Amino acid sequence: MLKGGLIESENDKVGVRVADIDESGRVDNVHLIEIRRIISLVGAAYFFFMTVWVVPVACVITVSMMFPLMLFRMPLFNYLEHKLCGMVNAHWNAVAVFCGTTVTEYGTDLANYAEEKCLLLANHLGLLDHFVLMQSLNEKGSIRSRWMWVIYNIWKYTPLGVMWTSHGNFFVNGGASKRDNVLKSFRNHLEKSFYKYDFGWVIMYPEGSRLFLVQKSAATFAQKNNLKPLEHCVYPRTGAAHAVLDVLGPADETFKLSKCGKGEPIKYIIDATIGYHRGEVPDICDAMMGDWASVNASEFAVHYDVIPVKPEWSDESKLKEFLYERYAIKDRLLADFYKTGRFPGEQTKVQPNNYEMFFAQIFWGSLYYAHYYYWLRPLIVYAWMSFIAMF
Repeated sequence: MLKGGLIESENDKVGVRVADIDESGRVDNVHLIEIRRIISLVGAAYFFFMTVWVVPVACVITVSMMFPLMLFRMPLFNYLEHKLCGMVNAHWNAVAVFCGTTVTEYGTDLANYAEEKCLLLANHLGLLDHFVLMQSLNEKGSIRSRWMWVIYNIWKYTPLGVMWTSHGNFFVNGGASKRDNVLKSFRNHLEKSFYKYDFGWVIMYPEGSRLFLVQKSAATFAQKNNLKPLEHCVYPRTGAAHAVLDVLGPADETFKLSKCGKGEPIKYIIDATIGYHRGEVPDICDAMMGDWASVNASEFAVHYDVIPVKPEWSDESKLKEFLYERYAIKDRLLADFYKTGRFPGEQTKVQPNNYEMFFAQIFWGSLYYAHYYYWLRPLIVYAWMSFIAMF
């Protein structure tokens, strides 16, 4: 028997290992867990309020006040609006870092394409996809300030949606019955807004929705069209991507002018493949609370491929053939990622800019307070007094 490790019974036949239990230590651990939980709740409440109200309201009012600049100094308006957009992204990155997320990049270094005209196509797994792309692209030139997002219209009538509308993003209505009208509106939006507001990138999720929502219908689609079924993504809808290239794509092989004739064309398609640990898509509410399913669940990855645009892709059938091939490749990439935990090629871990994220909190809090003090509060008081006077 080990000395001090076993206690003999009265008949000296049974040996039992006894561990000293420090009750005070257990209580301290419980208290520590409770304190961390409270901090998570307070932090989540703060970032939720900032994200869905403070930042959108401050941003929209500021952009509205800058509208007169559009009449005589459009470049100055774009410069200031892009700066605001960059600060919005800095806040979203602060949310991601608070949640404990990290992003690792694989494939092509997009820093070399930051100032080019590009169309980024990403697979759509969950709401955290936005944070992955925003965190990944944040420090790459002017991308975060000059991107146009194509977003599902469920967000359109929220403060966030109003803010995104003021930036020039486009909202997509679901349903095949609305396809032609939506694509017509999208083409008009691209032609009127892309060059006017000095955008550089268009970002969209061409699968149409998050994977778990469309996977069943996509399997039926693949079967009807004699396509090999995909397991980790679905074949993309090509309408929106074709609209981009049909309006902003190169008019000819010189790549000097877009098809709409208003400026430099889209030159590259960025194929972004987002991957989560073991294919388990975290819930955004759990992420905000720091309740990750496993230690590695907060470690996200994205693989980038850059493909030069071909003028022939203004023909939707040829673009569809290309995109279906790319998404078959994407499916294989994801299958290997879920097995090995990494994409092929060299990896680079994204380093968040802590100083900028901290400054963004001060910036948006101060800007909101200024608007509230000088505009919102007097307006609310006036509206309330007018309502009372009616009775």
